[in-house]
Amino acid sequence: MKGVVELLKAVGLWLLVSVLSLGVGLIPLAIWAALVFLGAEERAQKARATLKSTLMTGEQVVAEAVQHRVFALFRRRIVIAITSSRILTVQRGLLGGFKMADMQWKDLKDVRLEQNILEVLCGSNLAFDSLLPGHAGFIIDGVPCEAATAMYAKAQYEEQAWEEKRRVRGLEETRAASGGVMIGSADGAGSGGGDRMVEEIRKAKELLDAGAISDTEFQEMKAKILGRV
Repeated sequence: MKGVVELLKAVGLWLLVSVLSLGVGLIPLAIWAALVFLGAEERAQKARATLKSTLMTGEQVVAEAVQHRVFALFRRRIVIAITSSRILTVQRGLLGGFKMADMQWKDLKDVRLEQNILEVLCGSNLAFDSLLPGHAGFIIDGVPCEAATAMYAKAQYEEQAWEEKRRVRGLEETRAASGGVMIGSADGAGSGGGDRMVEEIRKAKELLDAGAISDTEFQEMKAKILGRV
């Protein structure tokens, strides 16, 4: 829908200019159209080359695309690439130079895909939310549908993989913070053994409450601790 709205806005603007200028506005419209559409493919190739020149050593491009023109009628189109290590966007300036932005996979919070109507003309919209405070993430409208689907699939995979890594690391930190629970030690017998068992059960309960172990694991740990009496 966004692409259709952008197109209607552009058409409406030029119709208004043409009417108010008694048709004279068609001249700058023709000049604008020539600047926008003539040589567009060559400029797109230059933008792709600029993006590839920013890749790090060993970094591989998984998918790349140039934004559909309907979303960039009055500016240069955005080039987006999904690589082995990050999301990368490049936009060349009207008068030269370029602006690059990226997000590492480890900082990806969520990815969303929305297919526009008239997908051949408008493509799909991709949104990448960031875990970093103050980082707004990326919203790239008008990505060709096939490339957008490939980018979404890769981003989903990386998002889930890093979520699992963070979960495992959190469990390890929780276990470490609890001091570890040693099961089967003979130190529980003898003087002070009752206090030690209570402390071990307490630590096991902390692990359960933190989600580091399941209820079944907690019951097994508790049974082993009590079985040393």
